[in-house]
Amino acid sequence: MSLLRRILRLGVLLSPVIAVMCFPGAACAHRPVFAKDAAKDPKTAILLTEPQVSQVVYREITDKAHQIWLGFSVPKDFELYIQIGVPVMDHLKKFRPSMVLVGPGLPKKDAPLSIFKGTGARVFTTTQVKKPRFFHEHFTGTDSWILRSETIPLSDPGRYYLVAFSPDKQTGK
Repeated sequence: MSLLRRILRLGVLLSPVIAVMCFPGAACAHRPVFAKDAAKDPKTAILLTEPQVSQVVYREITDKAHQIWLGFSVPKDFELYIQIGVPVMDHLKKFRPSMVLVGPGLPKKDAPLSIFKGTGARVFTTTQVKKPRFFHEHFTGTDSWILRSETIPLSDPGRYYLVAFSPDKQTGK
């Protein structure tokens, strides 16, 4: 069954914002995605069209871009793996960004942003993290602090959005 089950690994590391996607058992070197899209709302979201390929998207939360939107489509019964972190930099030691997953079939709970009719949302915070996990990406030579990792089963097919934001209105990479 694990060979038939598709898994989307979408990890977001803020500043740079990195989205990672790959199938289990596949080599997971991250292909960079260079998008000129503003990525500050659903209309300007960075669309990730090949969820079977590991991808990296670089973005930063700023005063002009309080949210970073990534969009992707998944088939029925998909498992989404998300990860959020920040680069290892002294001024980011206390930066705790969050993510919201928006899409069909998710709970209709309070979300920290407007969501579309017929969708729900799940919020993933990192404010509780005291000691992040260190991660070294050997392909790029970069170091990150991983703040949270989650696997979310998505039973409904369709377009989803992963939105990175700072609940404390902080800016940073």
